[in-house]
Amino acid sequence: MRSIQKHNWNGGNDWAVGLAHVKGHGLAAAFSNGQITLYPMDPSTSANALQSFKAHSSSVNCMRTVDEHVLASCAMDAVKLWDMRVANGKPVASYTNAKRSPFLSLDSGHGMLAAGTELMGVDAELHIWDLRSLNPVRSFVDSHHDDITDIRFHPTHKDSLLSGSTDGYTNVYDLTMEDEEEALYQVINYASVHSANFLSDKRIYTLSHMETVAIHELNDKSDEATEPQPNDLGDIRTAWDCEYVVDMYPGYVAVGSNSVEKLTLYPFDERTESVDTSKPLWLTGAHGEEVVRSVYALPGTDIVYSAGEDGNVKVWQTPHAIGAKESYFTPRSDDMDVDMGGIGEASDFNEKERKKEKKEKKEKKERKEKEKKEKKEKREKEDKKEKKDKKEKKEKKEKKEKKDKKKDVRFKPY
Repeated sequence: MRSIQKHNWNGGNDWAVGLAHVKGHGLAAAFSNGQITLYPMDPSTSANALQSFKAHSSSVNCMRTVDEHVLASCAMDAVKLWDMRVANGKPVASYTNAKRSPFLSLDSGHGMLAAGTELMGVDAELHIWDLRSLNPVRSFVDSHHDDITDIRFHPTHKDSLLSGSTDGYTNVYDLTMEDEEEALYQVINYASVHSANFLSDKRIYTLSHMETVAIHELNDKSDEATEPQPNDLGDIRTAWDCEYVVDMYPGYVAVGSNSVEKLTLYPFDERTESVDTSKPLWLTGAHGEEVVRSVYALPGTDIVYSAGEDGNVKVWQTPHAIGAKESYFTPRSDDMDVDMGGIGEASDFNEKERKKEKKEKKEKKERKEKEKKEKKEKREKEDKKEKKDKKEKKEKKEKKEKKDKKKDVRFKPY
C-alpha cells in the first residue's frame, strides 16, 4: 500500500545519514558535514528546525538516544553527548581513546556508553564509559581485527554486550569477567556486519553488507555450550523484493530499490523470526536514485520518517501503522536511568542499583579471593605433605642404610 509524503526538510548538498527520536524534544537528523539538526515530530505545527549545531568536524558515523533529553553521536574526532535542553551547540561530555581512533559505532544501556573504532594498526577497539561518573570502565582492544560497525547492550542482561565488525565476527562479551579473553564468551562467524542486535532474550540477528541475514542463538556462559545451527535466511534481496536493506528495526524491516526509486517497509515478527512480505508499505519516490540511510517509524502511529543521501529528511503518512516498537523487548525500567541534566547524579533507584551492583561485585571478588586462598592453602598443604613424605622416605632409607652398614661391620670376617 502506498504512502503519502507530508513534508520534506532539505539539508542541502550534504547527505542525511541518521535519525534518532529524542522523546522530549523531537527528531534528530545527522548529516555528512558533521551537523545535527533537531526537527519537530509534527511539521504541521512548525516546519522550522528547532535547533542545529556543528557536532563533529566530519560526517556523523552513528547517533543514538541515551534518554529522553540526551543524544550520543560519534565521528572521526570523538564520541560526544548532547543535552537537547541546552541549545548552545556544546557537548556535555566528549570521549576519545589513546590512539585517537575514528569512532564508527555506539550504544548506551544500564548506565554505560560503549563505542567502537575503525581499524588502526592491527586491531579495532571497543571502549566503555560510565555515564554517571563519565569515567572509563574498560576496553576490549584485541577482539576485532577490522572496523567495529555495531554495538548493542542486552536490554535485560546488564552484563552482556555484543559488537559486530567487518572482520565477519559478531562477538558477545560477559562484562563481569576482567580478562578480555575470558570476557569474550561467544563468537559468531558469519559475514561483514552491517548491523546486529538482540532480537529476544536468547536470539541475535546479524545483517551483512552482502544483504544476507542470519539469526543465532545466544549461548549461555558455559565453556561446554554447543551453539545450535542458525536460522540463516541467506541473501534476502529476491525474497524481500529489494536491492539493499536499510536496516532491521523493532517491528519492521526497511528495504530500498534505487532503480525504481522505492522504499518499502515490511512487518517483522521477532517471535517467529519472519518478515510478512504480503503486507508491504511503499514509500514511492523515496529519495530518488539515492540510498536511504535511515528510517524511523513512530510507534503506534501511521507516521514514518526517512533520511537519504539526497540530503533530505522526509515525513510520510502510511495507510496504516506498520507495527513499530521502541524495542524488541518490553521496555525496561532503566531505559531512562541516567539523568544527564545533572551529570554524575543518580536517582534513588539508580543509587540502589549502583549499591546493589557494587555489593554483588564485592561479594564476587570476595568469593574469588576465598577460592584463591583455599586453592593456595590446599596447594601448600599438598606441598607440605609431599615434603613430609619425601623426608620420611629419606629418613627411612637412611635408617635402612645405617642398619645394613652395622650389619656388614658386625659379621665382617677377621
